[in-house]
Amino acid sequence: MRGKDDVLEHLRSTRDEGHRPLTDGLVELRAHLAPLERHVVDLDVLGYTVVENALSPSALADLRGGLLSAAAEDDAARGGAAPVDLRSGASHRDRTQEVVMLLTRGGRAYEELLVRPEPLQLITYLLGRNRVLSSMTGYVKGPGSTGLGIHSDTAYVPDPVAPYAQLANVNYCLSDYTRADGCLRIVPGSHRYGHRPRGDLAAESAVPVEAPAGSAIVFHGNTWHGAHPRTNDGLRLTVSVLFARSYLRPQEHYGPALTPGFLDRNPPIVRDLLGLDLPTGWSTPAEAADVVRLRREKAPSFYRSRAQHT
Repeated sequence: MRGKDDVLEHLRSTRDEGHRPLTDGLVELRAHLAPLERHVVDLDVLGYTVVENALSPSALADLRGGLLSAAAEDDAARGGAAPVDLRSGASHRDRTQEVVMLLTRGGRAYEELLVRPEPLQLITYLLGRNRVLSSMTGYVKGPGSTGLGIHSDTAYVPDPVAPYAQLANVNYCLSDYTRADGCLRIVPGSHRYGHRPRGDLAAESAVPVEAPAGSAIVFHGNTWHGAHPRTNDGLRLTVSVLFARSYLRPQEHYGPALTPGFLDRNPPIVRDLLGLDLPTGWSTPAEAADVVRLRREKAPSFYRSRAQHT
């Protein structure tokens, strides 16, 4: 584990090499990020970091239950697949099931997942305080031909992509992540390449990201990643929590989907994370005036330099 002196030495040495790292300003921000310094350096150098024990055993059990329940519901709605088989994975052989809208479908544990402190602090480091939730999606992956090709999450933006993150992802491991279990694979440092994967070299450079159940894998939106096929029996369970800067259109639209009492039982930051008060989108002069007011009130979140915005 890197100590504070090692982190600061890394920052000084990169400055001495004649360029400013993506984490420029970290020295000034270290009082806020001190417990996460190792992860911040990993994000800068590798484009990803693994936070072990991000979930308690009880949270892990609740998240698994919510995902499997929603997965079974979706399969039944599509014509009735076999019941989810955790031991053999036969119900998901040669397929990875995508389960959407877990924030509103998965139960209270998924609401709490949105504001998990350490992963959210790292997401805020990458995206600034104007980050919003783009989607919360579960994946149930069975054995067989279920690999995922190398790609980056910065979609719809033409190359060259900006060096700073416009999206960032947290993969919560609800089961053990090993290569045989079909874990994530990443090309270290690819967030600094400035373009999306080209050709087969990306797959050859990818390394497996192995982590125990309960871990959170946080990565920069430009980072090239995919997943190995699962060769073990059973299922790999994952929740991908994708965040974006507020100027990017989110994948999931939460406003109409929120149930009565949802905002009342969650902390105020959830309104911001769901983009419910973004200073955009008006259809009348009165609404335009409200947007102007919001822009003034939220200026510190939107108009900051890379070194200030965390």
